[in-house]
Amino acid sequence: MQAKIVNLPTWKPKTFTTAEAMLEEVRILIHKDGRTQREIALNTGVGPSTINHIATGHTKWPRHTTLFPLLEALHKKIQIVDK
Repeated sequence: MQAKIVNLPTWKPKTFTTAEAMLEEVRILIHKDGRTQREIALNTGVGPSTINHIATGHTKWPRHTTLFPLLEALHKKIQIVDK
């Protein structure tokens, strides 16, 4: 029997040098998620209007108490590395 070669997906964490770049990625994740902003809000405990403000760019600096539950609901993690 011959071995079958399977290419595994390569996963590389994204690195951001600015808060703006990271928040833009969060906006993209919200739009790509497939759930409504209200459904995402229900999974985070964050209000739907807050999710909308982040998704549309009206909120420039969300609080960590908003951002971390949002990332968890989007199945993402954030790691802060001291360089």
